[in-house]
Amino acid sequence: MKIRTVLGDITPKEAGITLTHEHILYANPGVEFDRKAAFDFETVANEVAATMRTGIEDFGVKTIVDMTACELGRYPRLIQEVSRRSGMNMVAITGFFPDVVGIPYHWRVQSVDYIRDHFISDVTEGMAFAHHATDIRAGAIKVATGAGGYLEGPSPTGPDGTHMSAAEARIVRAAGRAQAQLGCMINTHTEPKDYSLRNPGIEQLDLLESEGADPGKVIVGHAIINVHMEQLFDIVKRGANLQIDHVGIPWRSPSVEALDESIANAVCELASAGYLDRLVFTYDRFFHHCRGPVTDEEPEMLNERVQFGYMFDSFLPRLSKKGFTEEEIRAVLVDNPARLLAF
Repeated sequence: MKIRTVLGDITPKEAGITLTHEHILYANPGVEFDRKAAFDFETVANEVAATMRTGIEDFGVKTIVDMTACELGRYPRLIQEVSRRSGMNMVAITGFFPDVVGIPYHWRVQSVDYIRDHFISDVTEGMAFAHHATDIRAGAIKVATGAGGYLEGPSPTGPDGTHMSAAEARIVRAAGRAQAQLGCMINTHTEPKDYSLRNPGIEQLDLLESEGADPGKVIVGHAIINVHMEQLFDIVKRGANLQIDHVGIPWRSPSVEALDESIANAVCELASAGYLDRLVFTYDRFFHHCRGPVTDEEPEMLNERVQFGYMFDSFLPRLSKKGFTEEEIRAVLVDNPARLLAF
């Protein structure tokens, strides 16, 4: 069993405290053509590496999964350099963002098997960047569905009756086929507003499993934002995992306090029901947002401001006051991610 990082494979025991959904560099599609958003590679690599060293030295974090989809600024050499300069284990992913923002035209017109083969080659051979192949390999797959956040409401119903577009569904199917061959982790993006109508995590699992994926190696992301306990239990009872994300980032919530309290209560309820081994913790933090000037149309995002220590200084003590033990915290931060990332 190995965990595939951008500097090579490590053993699960070497992973340590792991954050399962972060972004070393985040960039909206098209920003690469904006002169005002250009950045200096060395400056960003050094700045992000310094932040990573703080995570290692002050909080004991040893591994981070960079969940940046290829069209949102995934930069294999930057991820690799940040890892090399900081000592942080970095796992890159292959995959795409939802249709409304991501999935460039080239990928919209490919077959499921073509996309499957692309995922497999990213993991086994190396990821491409700016028309160049690299030997820097991904260690997991990302799928993403839902457009509600950009439409000010739940995502529209797709052609198959789910909240997936046709392009999203092909990519989910391709990920299921690739995971069936590789055995690697799949980590997903869902739209929190969609849970008001149905369970998009279950929709993803239905499609992934139909293509041979193992739900035990799937993490459903963002389901915890607007807590619907019955839906969360449906996901873990299916054998899949829940990502406890946006800790300290009040996305779709009136405040950090309200979101943290809601998430903490849900975590304790899930753990008490016997599903501790189905949980992972993370932020969804942007360590460098590639952008032009801050404007009303493109404001600073809350993902950019959360402090690296917030999980350890604020959220974990909140859980401890509710009876969450050190052993339980270690299980969620160390044991569960190592099991999921190993293949």
